[in-house]
Amino acid sequence: MPLIVALDVRALGAGRLARAQEALRAHELAAAVVFDPANVRYVTCDGSYLVANLHCSYRWALVFAEHDPILWEPAESLGLARTRFDGEVRPTTSFTFFGSGGHSAEHARQAMAEVHDELRARGLHRAPVGIDRAEAVVFFALADLGLRLVDAVPVLEVARSVKTDLELAVHRENARLVDVAVRRWLEDLAPGRTECELWARLVAETFATGALHSESRLLSSGPRTNPWMQEASDRVVEDGDPVAFDTDLVGPHGYLTDVSRTYLCGDAAPSAELRDAYRAAHGFVHEAIPEFRAGRTFAELGEQLGPRIPPEYRAQRYPFLAHGCGATDEYPAIVVDGHHAGVLAPGMVISVEAYTGRVGGHVGAKYEEQIVVTDGAPEHLSHAPVESRLL
Repeated sequence: MPLIVALDVRALGAGRLARAQEALRAHELAAAVVFDPANVRYVTCDGSYLVANLHCSYRWALVFAEHDPILWEPAESLGLARTRFDGEVRPTTSFTFFGSGGHSAEHARQAMAEVHDELRARGLHRAPVGIDRAEAVVFFALADLGLRLVDAVPVLEVARSVKTDLELAVHRENARLVDVAVRRWLEDLAPGRTECELWARLVAETFATGALHSESRLLSSGPRTNPWMQEASDRVVEDGDPVAFDTDLVGPHGYLTDVSRTYLCGDAAPSAELRDAYRAAHGFVHEAIPEFRAGRTFAELGEQLGPRIPPEYRAQRYPFLAHGCGATDEYPAIVVDGHHAGVLAPGMVISVEAYTGRVGGHVGAKYEEQIVVTDGAPEHLSHAPVESRLL
């Protein structure tokens, strides 16, 4: 079942770029050089080899507050980039140790000299320049070139947190595809399969409709559901086991659908411990969602929602009550303590979640829904089935 939204990728990119440039102006930054794939795609377009790019800076962009951005792309990907981005695209000078070995620092200086030249041509080489992340040789090269660097991560993450209308359309479609995948996966949920087999089946359903990658392999069963964060293994799922997963799925066009479910496998009756844990997780999430209204501060939400976690589950609670979604799990994070500054705004895509499992218990439950913050009641994006046998 493919995407049903006809997406203009250039219009999608133009809307994102406008938000990034507005954020740069608001922070009095004339330019930023970005390497994080989430930021590069935000100001230009999607690239190839996404997962490799998460740990290897082989494409980057120079984004200006008042000028068109420049994208540096590996020579073998130039053709693809030019089908997605109408701005200037240049071949990179690779500097990773993998490709450059002992010449890495020298190559980084050559690559960053091009960035410096573009800043100088616009009279910006003495102004503060934002940067997000890169290999150490990049920072050394930019410092040697005399640039004054500042952290661009907060600037761009806050900009990315509020989605354009086209971004929201993609989020809705990606969530719909995940809902379909979960329903199909439930048809295959049966005793006798390993966790890895079940995870592979879930991923296969999502990849068949264009998903790009999953941020994790969080699927566990039976006693491995307590504590949480145990990834899929060769354990064979038994009749009556809970099977819990967190999708952490980056779908078509690079937008995250992050939902969690716990289901009962087979026909055996669930234990009272499992039913109690599931009811607690499901109840917490659905009672919390109406509180996510535009204008609520992150601290206010954390202080209000944290105490709602039942005491018997607090020791192993999930670290976040909720978090933003975009290219991945991202700003903002709603936490129980150590609150972040900030306010919910219309257009934020948020995942609200809970894990409930007693210390030393036999099982636990994970539950998570994805919503859009609006001026009124939150919009629910995720509609995967609940486990009625546990309610």
